[in-house]
Amino acid sequence: MLVYLLRRILAGIPTLILVYTMVFLIAHVTPGSPWDVGSNRPIEPSVKAALDAKYRLDQPLYVQYVDYLWSAAHGDFGPSYRDQTQSVTDIIKRFLPVSLQIGAAALFLAIVLGLPLGALAALTRHAAVDGAIRMLSTLGTSMPTYVVTSVLIVTLSVSLGWLPTFGFKGIFSTSAIIPVLSLALAPMAAIIRYFRTSMLEVMHLDFVQTARAKGLLPIHVIIRHMGRNALIPVVTVVGAYASYVLVGSFFVESIAGIPGFGRYFVLAVAARDYPVIIGTTLVYAAFVVVINIVVDMSYFLLDPRVRLERAG
Repeated sequence: MLVYLLRRILAGIPTLILVYTMVFLIAHVTPGSPWDVGSNRPIEPSVKAALDAKYRLDQPLYVQYVDYLWSAAHGDFGPSYRDQTQSVTDIIKRFLPVSLQIGAAALFLAIVLGLPLGALAALTRHAAVDGAIRMLSTLGTSMPTYVVTSVLIVTLSVSLGWLPTFGFKGIFSTSAIIPVLSLALAPMAAIIRYFRTSMLEVMHLDFVQTARAKGLLPIHVIIRHMGRNALIPVVTVVGAYASYVLVGSFFVESIAGIPGFGRYFVLAVAARDYPVIIGTTLVYAAFVVVINIVVDMSYFLLDPRVRLERAG
């Protein structure tokens, strides 16, 4: 297992380098300059030349590529062009924790609600209950996040006045309820769908019938035998959504006024803030790599066949 983990970590390094190369080239070949974005008049050539020299943008592209890659490998993502009072590292430290708090709460809510509802839909004998849960799953899958956020704000904030319409005062405040619910709906719907399907496939297998024949309590059969094996495809789905939810959603953070990572990234793209674009993209790519490794490692705990295959 340790050898496999080391191989997966080493395999993530070329992925990060490839992501860096693509983002670096796209950012630098895009027409325009960071210094004339948002300006009503053209910037003076002498001023532009001085700024390019200050931030080494006058160097050949391959020199900028190597210099930034070397700095990023040592944890230095450079200064921000849009906000010259702070570095990209400062921006990540300031905005990423907000998105992580909201994303972690949304993912936790999706798992806590999605697994029981998926199991209930698979095990219930009432067609109406199964149909209602499947309708909720379809609704969560089909509705875009920005639509859900807008509906919740109009309903819970504007019409009923229960929650604030804008801003963020901490993960344990009422201002976090709408963004958490908005981000949790899509992964919860996917968990319900996949867990229900997996439970239906597992419940008629031989080892489940053997466990029932031994006289085990139904709750033990459901959790230890059926649920554990049905979790394997669910873990993959959770990993895919975790990469998106944890780092932040631009739509949710913009509509709800959340000072998060996703919202700042889009502002950086509009301002052609190259270091922020590259730094935040590398952070997102690192999250994807780490989450994929965690998902792969979880297979060892859930499926003994994976352990035997890796050992062989």
